[in-house]
Amino acid sequence: MPVVELSLLRSLPLFAPLGPPQLESLARELESVEVPAGEDVVREGEPGDRFYAIADGELEVTHDGRHLATLRRGDGFGEIALLRDVPRTATVTARTPARLYALQRGPFLAAVIAHPRAGEEAERMVGERLAVRQATIAP
Repeated sequence: MPVVELSLLRSLPLFAPLGPPQLESLARELESVEVPAGEDVVREGEPGDRFYAIADGELEVTHDGRHLATLRRGDGFGEIALLRDVPRTATVTARTPARLYALQRGPFLAAVIAHPRAGEEAERMVGERLAVRQATIAP
């Protein structure tokens, strides 16, 4: 059983409501991704097919070139494009070398939609992130 991946998923508020069998199933679906500093992981406007969990490193989130957030170990990103079926709403760039775990759209949606509390947490997160983005473009 992938203990590190399981622990990382459990630490994410989005997946915290899931029980051990669901978390173990998701952990088996994770793909390790190494990202060098300066590389974009996702680009605003592109289609989204994965959710990412950060195992190590620091990443910057930007929208229209404006800084929105800094993400670190235990953070995740990419849920908006998957949940809302829209293009990526921001660019996420590695500030330092980063180790991520990627979860494909199918397993991500199956886990979140199947569990009411996970679905509620996902919608809360999407609302917060879209509100931050709106605040950066308000006059």
